[in-house]
Amino acid sequence: MSKISRRKFIGNAAVAGTGACVCGLSGCATFTKVGDTPPIPSDAYTIESNKLTISLEKVAALAKVGGSVKIADAKLPQSLIVARPGNGDYTVVSIKCPHRGAEVEYQHDAKEFRCASLGHSTFKTDGTFIKGFAGKSLTKFSADLDSSNKNRLLVKLS
Repeated sequence: MSKISRRKFIGNAAVAGTGACVCGLSGCATFTKVGDTPPIPSDAYTIESNKLTISLEKVAALAKVGGSVKIADAKLPQSLIVARPGNGDYTVVSIKCPHRGAEVEYQHDAKEFRCASLGHSTFKTDGTFIKGFAGKSLTKFSADLDSSNKNRLLVKLS
């Protein structure tokens, strides 16, 4: 085994540290698999017989076009992300990227969902896979405004 000088050891350590730092700057989701999308308030939704009902007046993040929230509840078949890409337009897809299970986040300017982890697989707003390591689409759920109350979003879970 060859000896390494102190100067070379410190140089190699600095390069390794820089790589770890750059990796970390790409988002803590790289390590935690959790993105920055805010959770929905627990009193803003109900789940009954394969139907999720969201009271939009209780969800500030969805009050404006471009907003999004995540819903993680044991009563759901899987965690979801709800985004508002347009006026009166809402989309609901599974939040976990098929590649490694990191959360996806809604990117309004690009009109797509993007994995918060390294590799950044991307998906259309309907969940269709665009590019990246995922290789398959997100699950899309049917979401419509309640015809009798436009402040309620109805999501079919099956």
